[in-house]
Amino acid sequence: NGAAAIAIVSGIPALTAYNFYTRGQGGQGFQIPSFELPSFGGSGGDGDDKPQFSMDDVKKFGVAGTVAYVLTELAFWAVAFPVASTALYQSTGHWPDVVNDVTDRATVLGFIFAGANVARLAVPLRFGAALALAPWVDENIINRGGAADE
Repeated sequence: NGAAAIAIVSGIPALTAYNFYTRGQGGQGFQIPSFELPSFGGSGGDGDDKPQFSMDDVKKFGVAGTVAYVLTELAFWAVAFPVASTALYQSTGHWPDVVNDVTDRATVLGFIFAGANVARLAVPLRFGAALALAPWVDENIINRGGAADE
């Protein structure tokens, strides 16, 4: 649909220009009422008392925390490649040939790069997942067989 394409192509720059214009005039720019980005771990710098997850929290669990974080990162990358491949298939109509076709390889890596940049917003969520997984890792992977009980 031509009208929708024109609205998307011209609407986003128009909203961005309006945002910068109103901020330059002392306003607050374009505001979407009652919409806030999720703050999984708290911002930590604006005076709120929300907890903020960091790698230091994961390190407190020692080897189990580190292994849990590695497992959460492996899970992310194990999901990232199939999602990027599916996105390429949906946009081009063919599955990527990352071994023989340099263009497909670069496109899949581009999709993964874009997904990784979006996933940075959820780093505190990934730290939280690692913290939640650490006791299980300690019990079932690190101390398997009751070696720590002796």
